[in-house]
Amino acid sequence: MTATSPVIAGHNCAVKPSARRTKAHKFGASKINLAHAMPTPTLPPTRLLRLSLRSWAAVVGSTIACLTLLVKPHAAHAAPCAQRGDLDAAYCDADRNLVADAPRSFVNPQKIVLGMVSVEDAMTARRTYAPLLDHLAACLKRDVEMYPPIREGAVLQAQRDGIVHIGQYATGGVMYAVNFAGAIPFAGKGKERIGRADNYTLRLLVRADSAAKVPTDLIGKRLVHTTQSSNSGNLAPRALFPEIGLQPDVNYKVEFSGSHEKSIMGVRQGLFDGAAIASDVLARLVAKGEVKESDFRVLYESEPFPTDAFAFSHNLDPKLQSEIRRCFSVMRFPELMSRQLEGNNRFFPLNYQKDWQVVRLIAKSSGNPPNRAAYEKILATK
Repeated sequence: MTATSPVIAGHNCAVKPSARRTKAHKFGASKINLAHAMPTPTLPPTRLLRLSLRSWAAVVGSTIACLTLLVKPHAAHAAPCAQRGDLDAAYCDADRNLVADAPRSFVNPQKIVLGMVSVEDAMTARRTYAPLLDHLAACLKRDVEMYPPIREGAVLQAQRDGIVHIGQYATGGVMYAVNFAGAIPFAGKGKERIGRADNYTLRLLVRADSAAKVPTDLIGKRLVHTTQSSNSGNLAPRALFPEIGLQPDVNYKVEFSGSHEKSIMGVRQGLFDGAAIASDVLARLVAKGEVKESDFRVLYESEPFPTDAFAFSHNLDPKLQSEIRRCFSVMRFPELMSRQLEGNNRFFPLNYQKDWQVVRLIAKSSGNPPNRAAYEKILATK
């Protein structure tokens, strides 16, 4: 698809082949000869000088504006559109499907960069998802590499800036990827025998020997959340805990541990009286032998939520998007990878508008919608 040339105040930013070129430009790069923009010298010298300066200022101003559009692709998309919804000003949603519309031009990188967020650490991410990278490289016939940082804010910004092409985000983070990175969720891991993408629940966890028997026993105690953007670790507790007699920041002071793993281990070690955690993360730690189910008791469990999602950038070439979808759909996980991912053995298609409906409602009802202020806090989190 050919990009449409930007236009600023009637000035077309496209360089025309017929434009005369200077002979004085060095280093072999061409430059437009702007001499034709100067007024014809038929006026008094002083007025001619003033008009000449104005002409040069207009040309220089237009040139700077065009260069701004060329080096800042997000600014070009910030024009008014009929429907934007919750998306950032860099994107538009004219078809009202809640994800960014196709841009005026696409990218078709020969190296695909995959960013991972929903993992404990970078080493675990590389070890667990190495078969996926190898499969994508063979299937897409391109180089595929993993983006080094696994911090949510870093991956979000990298996908927004075009460094990361496919991002993997936890449930709550998916909303920020859609709204602020122009990401389109397309696949989630699941089990062949179940026939759909995996899900999980929010659990209110206490130690097995805790004196707390019901949720209200934790009033005034140290009950931790995980991170601000986490669905089960923050948004869902804020929306659902009041129904069981626990009002966050009223019945207990909300503290953030930094991750589900830290919350779980902190409860087991007696650092926290209770924690809001994701059931699949607990299952993963049990499978790895790091904790036992018998170490804990569950005082509350929610209805299921979708787990993480893989999301490609909205400005990837449509043919490449289709190939990525196909390559994910045909992959079957090796035995070791399946064991490391709670028995999941393949990817299933996802639809953000449908599959994240409950998560979006929870985020809004919790008073923590995925808006610009919340996004800035995620970027600032180290």
